[in-house]
Amino acid sequence: MALSAPLGFASEPVPTDRAEYQSSVGPFLERYCLDCHEGGGAKAGFRLDDIDAAITSGRDVERWEKTLEMLSIGDMPPPEKRQPEKAERRQIEAWILAELRKIGRGPDDSRLKRPEFGNRVDHEELFSGEHRGPASSPPRLWRKNHFIYQRFVSTQRFSGGGNPFPPLGGGGFKDYGQLWAGESTILSLRNNAGPIVADLIDGRLRHPKGPDGKEDRTQSVREGKSRYREFDALAHGGAAPDAEALDAAVRRAFQAILLREPDAGELERYSAGFLRQAVEIGGASDALKSLLTALILSPEFIYRGELGLGEQLPDGRRMLSPDEIAYALAYAITDSGPDAELRKAVEEGRLATKGDVEREVRRMLQVDLDRFWAHELTGVEGYLESCPNPRVLRFFREFFGYQKVFDIFKDKERNQHHRPLFIFKDADLFVLSVLVRDRDVLRELLTSDRYVVHYASPEQVERRLERFTERNSERELAMLAKGITPALGGYRGGHYFTAYGFEYETWDYPTEQPFRVPNRAGMLTHPAWLVAHSGNFDTDPIRRGKWIREHLLADTIPDIPIGVDAKLEEDPHQTLRERLVKTEAETCWRCHKKMNPLGLPFEAFDDFGRFREHHYYDGDGKLGGTYYERERAIQLGARRGNTPVEYPTLVPIDTAGELVGTGDPELDGEVADAFELVDRLARSERVRQSFVRHAFRYWMGRNETLADSPTLMAADAAYVDGGGSFTELLVSLLTSDSFLTRKDPER
Repeated sequence: MALSAPLGFASEPVPTDRAEYQSSVGPFLERYCLDCHEGGGAKAGFRLDDIDAAITSGRDVERWEKTLEMLSIGDMPPPEKRQPEKAERRQIEAWILAELRKIGRGPDDSRLKRPEFGNRVDHEELFSGEHRGPASSPPRLWRKNHFIYQRFVSTQRFSGGGNPFPPLGGGGFKDYGQLWAGESTILSLRNNAGPIVADLIDGRLRHPKGPDGKEDRTQSVREGKSRYREFDALAHGGAAPDAEALDAAVRRAFQAILLREPDAGELERYSAGFLRQAVEIGGASDALKSLLTALILSPEFIYRGELGLGEQLPDGRRMLSPDEIAYALAYAITDSGPDAELRKAVEEGRLATKGDVEREVRRMLQVDLDRFWAHELTGVEGYLESCPNPRVLRFFREFFGYQKVFDIFKDKERNQHHRPLFIFKDADLFVLSVLVRDRDVLRELLTSDRYVVHYASPEQVERRLERFTERNSERELAMLAKGITPALGGYRGGHYFTAYGFEYETWDYPTEQPFRVPNRAGMLTHPAWLVAHSGNFDTDPIRRGKWIREHLLADTIPDIPIGVDAKLEEDPHQTLRERLVKTEAETCWRCHKKMNPLGLPFEAFDDFGRFREHHYYDGDGKLGGTYYERERAIQLGARRGNTPVEYPTLVPIDTAGELVGTGDPELDGEVADAFELVDRLARSERVRQSFVRHAFRYWMGRNETLADSPTLMAADAAYVDGGGSFTELLVSLLTSDSFLTRKDPER
């Protein structure tokens, strides 16, 4: 059946390209869309046979926007239907977008630049080799992140309020080049500048001692002496400062705030031009405060400058300057500015070529993880921010998303041993154990059953308690009196390791780690990942399946349509798989078929990440939410010779799933459980390439484009040729044109 005749062309204020519609768009819709979207029986109630071809009239603009979205993410036509050629699809997408733009409609370009929309670029084309570059990134000021600011404050022990650099909200990575310093950032930074400047000029806050000789923490006073002698001449000196004193104060201010020396022009401008005049107007002390505050609020303090101030290339691109490269590398791997070696390389002209950059990247990545590992294995600090090269570890946290373990509320009555901080640190140490070997990193992270459980042994606890008693620390003894052991970071007997299936009566606290843990395979069966991708009171196959689809299969799941009730009804007599039947309705299954079959195999683990083989039903046929604890209590009772207890009704858990529509025929197919699923994923080329795409986004601070194809393919090849070395992948990314060159996209 033909499409209805276009309406409203004559009265359009902005005319639609009628000829293009009639020659290409209309026939495209008839050929690929109307079989499913025609008449009253149209799928999902979405008709295209009566759509108004005159997009600019605005009458059917919502339908055209939905059509464009489905075409761009590859959901229309569905995989089982006849597919248009890529060039044909692009032509139709371009026409629809151009017509929508005429009336100010269409997708929000700024929104599509967010990390959660990175998969919009066609995966096959990205790795096809058709696009040969040259790659580059746009010139930009990349706002510094909250870790960089926290490092600045903590290393210099500055006083300060809240962190003025909040992370990017929403899904995906939290530090992207599209972040800007808005009003809230500037106001927060201005408020924090006060105590920082006071620390520099009047010294740190101290608590005075009371009559009993102890510190009175209800009061605080400053030391009254500048932290640096160069500031004393202005803040506390009697005579008017001379030119030498002003120069010295400016140099020290740059070192303290911007962590570098001023150049000759800056020294002249800030000393003779700014500071001298400020002294004459308001006095030396206020002038110094103004100088320090101005530096804290300067663009250099707030942003990472990556404009491309280096050599201009014949094709119009510009290299980052050596100074820009030094800062880009420092912030790519650490949370602080360039180290002494990077600064020396800049001064000596040894940071200008890709070979120079590779030399410095490899040097910075050569850290003693073994030593750090040995220190942290028995420690209780949970965030590992002292880890060498923290941004590398942070990539894996954000890629797998296990840091969200802190956001999921869990009722202590259901599991009193749940300790988010401990399983989070275990996940960190698991990642580091794989990075230390640096072979087949992705495969190991997806399939290894060699976990780290850093819980201290009873012998270690006793030795630490003895040391605490010998030192007679009032604080530590007070904690011990309350039953708290600093050695464990919480109440003694927390037994968080039961999340792995160990029983605290029989577990032997292995000292050689990592060690094999039964019924586990990689990060996707680690308690930290399972909890982070669960609900507050139940598992979440949809969330887990969505993560796999987007992070490992480079696919896109549309947002939940407005007005759709996505809540599952509670039913104590049904398993979650049974309740998910609701999502198999025609209007829902188009998206849920991409998620549910990937998430359901993980029903072998409860929402605390504990392995299970059965569902428990009580005498009334209700599903018991505390199956794990009840079964364990029954087993312990029988073991201790108690009166036999009738076992509850147990029903085996259905862990079947399916990989479908992945874009890789060898990957598609049914799986029996989560272990078969992750093993198949770990062997997939598409999964490896999706991992590379996410690494690109994290270190480039933006989404990939087709122009970045050479960078991505080179990084993938470096990883493979290096035997699955993450170091080689990262070296490739940080020496790429995408990282080192800039070009204005408008030119």
